[in-house]
Amino acid sequence: MTAMRNARPRLARLLLGLALLIAAVRPAHAAEADQRALVREAFLFAFPIYEFARTRQPMVGLADRPGRLPANRLGHRRELADPSNRGVTTPNNDTLYSAGFLDLGPGPVELTLPALPDRYHSIALLDIYSDNFAILGTRDGGGRGGRYLLAGPGWKGAVPAGSKLVRATSNDVAAVVRVLVDGPDDLAAARGAQDGFRLSADRPARPLAVAAPNAPDPAAFLGAVNELLGRGPVPPEHAARLKRFARVGLVPGRVAAWDGLTPALRQAWSDALAKVPAELRDGLAAAGTRRNGWTYPRAGIGRFGTDDFYRSQIALTGFWALPPEEAMYLTAAAAADGSALDGRRVYRLRIPAGVPVDAFWSLSMYEVDPDGRLFFTPNRLARYAIGDRTPGLARNADGSVDVLMAAEPPAGSTANWLPAPAGPFRVTFRAYLPRPDLAEGRFVLPPIGPAAAR
Repeated sequence: MTAMRNARPRLARLLLGLALLIAAVRPAHAAEADQRALVREAFLFAFPIYEFARTRQPMVGLADRPGRLPANRLGHRRELADPSNRGVTTPNNDTLYSAGFLDLGPGPVELTLPALPDRYHSIALLDIYSDNFAILGTRDGGGRGGRYLLAGPGWKGAVPAGSKLVRATSNDVAAVVRVLVDGPDDLAAARGAQDGFRLSADRPARPLAVAAPNAPDPAAFLGAVNELLGRGPVPPEHAARLKRFARVGLVPGRVAAWDGLTPALRQAWSDALAKVPAELRDGLAAAGTRRNGWTYPRAGIGRFGTDDFYRSQIALTGFWALPPEEAMYLTAAAAADGSALDGRRVYRLRIPAGVPVDAFWSLSMYEVDPDGRLFFTPNRLARYAIGDRTPGLARNADGSVDVLMAAEPPAGSTANWLPAPAGPFRVTFRAYLPRPDLAEGRFVLPPIGPAAAR
């Protein structure tokens, strides 16, 4: 009995020590889980900013390695996009592109738009977060052209007579020009229209110093994002989140933030970079409302507010997407029966007559890169899209168009064949300047179904 009485205090002390140990371990695990969750949030906020830097770098270059085009200048692509163009995901094959990266930190940049009343055109101005803060051209100005002064968020000064002020939401800006090409015979005229878009700046741009490779390690990712964030004020809608993210190394201007992170935070960033992009891969095909197998985008596309997950989804699979009033993007990754689209099968899509648009529509075919980005696929027709301007389309009696999608050509005519890769693919239906029936969801595309046996 004495032995038992003596053992009880020892057992009590042992149980107390165990309880204290568990109490100490639980907060440590909880703190680590909180850190990992915060790093994931920070990564989703940062990913579109990194994509901005990654896309900018081949064009403008770095301080020690200048690129092919100075900042504050437009570069013109004189041919329609094809499979060789893999700089920006989900390109279109309908418009000539011109693009440039602006630095408004040293001062404003002057923009001239040509008068193009009979040709769809736009110049989208996007901040480092991939938000369109202005779109000028056919919809905004009626094709009348004009002069604009593009100024950073902190600029104060007089606007020149005859110019209209456009206030940017970051000092670094992407300018993306789209000029419609109405068939092969129109290409020369479209190039002439491109030349009417001009930028001029009185002060030299500031170069970026931190490299942004296509496959970054977490130190490079964090450094490139922090450098861009440090080049101008953070918009109010992002400031509160960025203040929280400072705890895990996302700090404007701190390009060497990685060096000061704990091993646990370094591991959390490494894990986020390795795993989170896989969650974004469905992008345009998943982020929205599903109707007849087509995903209709959310209203926030192109101006994302604080929805960082959606912003990152589109940065991966539809970077520089326009907002719905300018263009609607309907995406399909599956057939009517729910099976994934695959070019080894044959599909048919009947596009109704009278698609409600004020500019144009097209259906583009994409292969899926291992990292989830979408690009055109090589094919024997060099055809990457079918649209309302495609020459030689066979139309049904009611004006509708049956588009056949497969890796191999259909028997007989290839007039309506949209070649697919011999494997998984996705298609995007673009409608520029959509009318209310489309924008408000009353017009719905039919599902993609199997074609008749060959």
